[in-house]
Amino acid sequence: TFRGLVRGAFRMKSFALWCDAKNAGESTGVKVLMNFNLWAEAEKGESHTVLDVGVMLIPEEKSSKRKQICEVVKSISFYCPFPLEKKNFENLFPKMDNKTVGAIFNSPCNYTKNDIYSVGYVTLYGDDAYPKFAICSCDNVQFEEIDDKGTIVKIMLTNTMFPPESDREYEPIYYRFRLSGMFVSNLVASSHSKDWLLTSAFSREEVIDFRFNDYRSLDDERIIANIYGKNKDCVRINEIKVHFLLMSLMSIDVNSDSNEGKGRRLLEKDIWNDYAPCVKDFDNVAAWHWTKKLEKNDGYKINLMLRRHICNWKTIVLYILVLFVIDCFFNFSETVIMSLPVVENLLTHLKEALVSLSLTLL
Repeated sequence: TFRGLVRGAFRMKSFALWCDAKNAGESTGVKVLMNFNLWAEAEKGESHTVLDVGVMLIPEEKSSKRKQICEVVKSISFYCPFPLEKKNFENLFPKMDNKTVGAIFNSPCNYTKNDIYSVGYVTLYGDDAYPKFAICSCDNVQFEEIDDKGTIVKIMLTNTMFPPESDREYEPIYYRFRLSGMFVSNLVASSHSKDWLLTSAFSREEVIDFRFNDYRSLDDERIIANIYGKNKDCVRINEIKVHFLLMSLMSIDVNSDSNEGKGRRLLEKDIWNDYAPCVKDFDNVAAWHWTKKLEKNDGYKINLMLRRHICNWKTIVLYILVLFVIDCFFNFSETVIMSLPVVENLLTHLKEALVSLSLTLL
């Protein structure tokens, strides 16, 4: 349980995802793998927060006679619970190479890009679940605002974006994009604990409240119907597995309410140099990893408390000035009080009484 006051523009609502069917009433379903990488590092006192989102669509079955995903899914709809400008959406396909893909999926791999199609073929050497898949570019993206509450990012799927029939073995398809801007920065909110006046010179507390497909924090009934398969225009999602990673400075303390943590590792600077949003020095940047397979009608929620160790010289100087003022006040008060005639007479009588008592005892 996190104590204290959370300050931010608003409490973050839930992100959501569903797949729009190419044909209404489509009976074929898909499985989904979600990657969320929240970059919440701080450099030279300045915070920079972005969210990387990866979506993999996996065929419901492995039969060679199955429908291709592009024959089932018309578009991937990702809901952001805030207004999103086009400039704050970035296609990460150009930033991904063999080393980056291997790091994202924690496996050695072979990654080659096709010059004709906007796609890259991946073979993972250490993963039996989906050893081969395709990474596609987010070339055809549409943005739809929902009553000023949020934005739906639609990634359109077309046959020309995918490998030909002979490359069906690579058909699990993967998209990756980056969200930024003021509203994404609010994913990391300041938190003031009860002792913040004493600790703010040496540490700063922040809270991350991240939600995905959580009906409790979705305001639109249509979106809830979409993610739970109540809309005939949506493809049935049979399984969702979520990987959530926090990328931040290694020196921070991270407390989580989740038991699905996979530990922490340092980022490799030779791998992430061209991919990371703003980090220049990877010697002190780490990734914390949590994963969960969602149950039916269950969303994903994770709450993190971050404590950043800082040296706030302004606050320290302010404390010293306050102590100096208090000391001066007491010294002045003592001088004024001791100079009063009543106090002087009282001290004189007290001194005489002590002398008299000493002579009597002797």
